[in-house]
Amino acid sequence: MSEGPESLPARTLRQRIGGRWGLAWQAYAVTAALGVFSLFAGEQYSTASTEVFLTWLALGIAGTAALGVFFIFLDLTIFRNRREHPLPVWVVVVADGIFGVIFSVVVGGGAAYFDLETNTTFLQRIVLNALYAMWWGPALAYFLDYREEALKTRQALIDSAVNLHIAELQRSEIVERLHQEILDEVGDELSPVRTHITEYLESTGHSDQLNKRTSAPPTEDWRSISQLLMGTAQDSVRPLSKRLWQVGVKKYPKTPWWALVQNIFRHQPFRPLAYAVVDILGTLAVYLNVFGFSHGLFIIFGGLAITVSLLVAANALMRRYPQHHSMIFIGTIVVLQVTVIFRTVFREMWIPGSAPLSWQLTQVIAGVVVIFVTSGFGAWRAKDRELQTNFKAEIQLDQVEAIAQSRQVATLALESAQILHGAVQTRLVACAMMIEQASKDGDESKLNLALEEALNILHNPLPGEKRSGSVTDEVSRKTALWDGLCECDINISPEANTTSLSTVITLGRVVEEGISNAIRHGQATRITITITMSPESNYQVCLQDNGLGPTESIPGMGSAYLTQVS
Repeated sequence: MSEGPESLPARTLRQRIGGRWGLAWQAYAVTAALGVFSLFAGEQYSTASTEVFLTWLALGIAGTAALGVFFIFLDLTIFRNRREHPLPVWVVVVADGIFGVIFSVVVGGGAAYFDLETNTTFLQRIVLNALYAMWWGPALAYFLDYREEALKTRQALIDSAVNLHIAELQRSEIVERLHQEILDEVGDELSPVRTHITEYLESTGHSDQLNKRTSAPPTEDWRSISQLLMGTAQDSVRPLSKRLWQVGVKKYPKTPWWALVQNIFRHQPFRPLAYAVVDILGTLAVYLNVFGFSHGLFIIFGGLAITVSLLVAANALMRRYPQHHSMIFIGTIVVLQVTVIFRTVFREMWIPGSAPLSWQLTQVIAGVVVIFVTSGFGAWRAKDRELQTNFKAEIQLDQVEAIAQSRQVATLALESAQILHGAVQTRLVACAMMIEQASKDGDESKLNLALEEALNILHNPLPGEKRSGSVTDEVSRKTALWDGLCECDINISPEANTTSLSTVITLGRVVEEGISNAIRHGQATRITITITMSPESNYQVCLQDNGLGPTESIPGMGSAYLTQVS
């Protein structure tokens, strides 16, 4: 397997914290949920009754709604261009501090208005939440930026391995087999239509030997053949090309959100210091206000002594037995709940009823959340090379093979879908319209040409398109399909008249789709095709016609293809 790409370019703290993730709806959603939860984890009497619980819940929702308004304001003003021009770190820190103040004012003011019993004063709530937000906001932005970078690294490693495997596939017989499977599917799909049209032509005197016919068929037959071809293009070829296109545009499975949790379980240690800081900031004011200075400090630091000791011991075990990292991590989380029992015992000893079951449950949940948050942020410290090594170890050979084959099938399916939608469907429609025109003019020679072309298409729908030498030749070949139905003027600048095979194919298909839409949907009778090269070396294709113009409709596969190549 390849060693993979080099590490991604180093990013500055300003780019990580003041860039895209400096203000993100994902961060807002996580913070809002944690903000509401923190009310019930920190307020001792928040679950005293259903009415009190609902009031605190309403205050939490009101606080997050106020944060949402400020979020939108920042997104439309000073954070508007953060992706292109990251803001200084201090700006993000101040903005996050204001988030904490806004939430505190709404919640604290509401608690005072409804005369709710609370563990913290109005000023304490503002200071603590502002400090929390000034740490949490930049930390979360840093984490989200690092996670995005890690995902890009992972995808690059997978792409590198898959590309190598594709090269091996292309040297083997598997590509030919996959291509033959698609050919067989297309052939099976069109076989009933081809048989039906052949039988119809034979029953009306239109055999494959069209040049041996001695008399012109009735005009009604001409129109029936035209409708049959038009129906084939619409009811058989179009759904088939759409199905193949959907196969081709399937994306690789994305890394699920729970992969982050798995990464924490499998690779990250505990962060005792970060856990202690979060615990002290969240509980110090409450315990001092409720239990007094000495008792409050004893409960806080007694519980922390147990917690930190367990976390340090668990880290040592995970380093000693890395193969059991997940088991030790989960087991430690379970054992850590002894600290809740410790605090419950002393709370009830000094103030009976101060540790109800609802309080104990919120403390358990809060403790688990803090562990995941602090351990998850520990991924910052992993070096890029170590991160890549972890990813490489997780890339399984069977996964690489499956993705490589899926990508190869997707490529073949997209090519087949483009040919079916363009060359096959367009040519069948052109044949049908030409037969209609021949019916009006009584021109049997035009009918013969259209019938020969239609039968050739149905017998060999995916022949491997013929390629002309230049853009001019390719566009001329595409417009020739519509001779007699529409006049096409071609203007191609010398610098745009390339012979690059891939460019010739793409420009030819774009022109083909444009002509088909103009004639079929806009009833155009004259089209001017102009292809030029911009100063930035981009090809510009312009089709002007005298048709009806675009109408209200749902974009189809042709629009999807034009969007892709554009």
